[in-house]
Amino acid sequence: MVRTLAFSSGKGGVGKTSISVNCALLLSMQGHRVALLDADFGMANSHIMLDQKIDKTLQDVLENKASIQDIVCQTSHGLKLIPGGSGVIELLNLNSTKRWEIIRTVSLLQDELDYLIVDTPAGGSDASIEFAAACDSLMVVLVGEPTSFMDAYAFIKAICLEKDYNKISILVNLAASEKSALNSFDSFKQIVTKFLDVELSFAGWLPDSRTLKNSIISRKPVALNSKGEDRQLIQNFNKITKHISSMGIQSASGIKFFGE
Repeated sequence: MVRTLAFSSGKGGVGKTSISVNCALLLSMQGHRVALLDADFGMANSHIMLDQKIDKTLQDVLENKASIQDIVCQTSHGLKLIPGGSGVIELLNLNSTKRWEIIRTVSLLQDELDYLIVDTPAGGSDASIEFAAACDSLMVVLVGEPTSFMDAYAFIKAICLEKDYNKISILVNLAASEKSALNSFDSFKQIVTKFLDVELSFAGWLPDSRTLKNSIISRKPVALNSKGEDRQLIQNFNKITKHISSMGIQSASGIKFFGE
């Protein structure tokens, strides 16, 4: 059975894509068969972080009848990248039928994978909610500031009410310390559970790291440099991937990746 996990966020700029890339790479480096679906269609940039030149994207599947195998890009340590396409206007406004077609098409990779990691678009759009709800598990990335809290709450409210998705992991990024991250999580959990019937769990935290920022610029994910100077960063990523492997399967309404 393929485990599916969505990384989502209420707003852009909180590090969701770099976290998705590094966690997918670490799972692959641990011997799992992993694919990363860049579902931020029209604004996709996972391929940039992985330093990959992309010839075909999901637009070719939707418009040119390419197979899913035709567009899969093999990256470091066996990680498969399913590129969403950057700067493609047609992919920015996909309707439900097209989104369902993508979910069904990706499901053709079932026999080749142990994990599918989905990097969803930031915010609470229909596409964000639908792709997140199509996964077994969901991790929401936030930072310890009011605007991030507000937007993450809005996203969780939408997926909870529209898709009956009520078990969600929270990852705190750009934190000053573990204590600061836990304080942010506790504050956010108190806000969310006051108004929504949802179960939140702490997935881990990441520091405000210059190493991580430099890795994005250099197009070399920190997962590929496990002997680097920022040991805290690598240790935290390893704890996050351990949390991923322990996450349960969430039932939700709507179409699912690798569903019947």
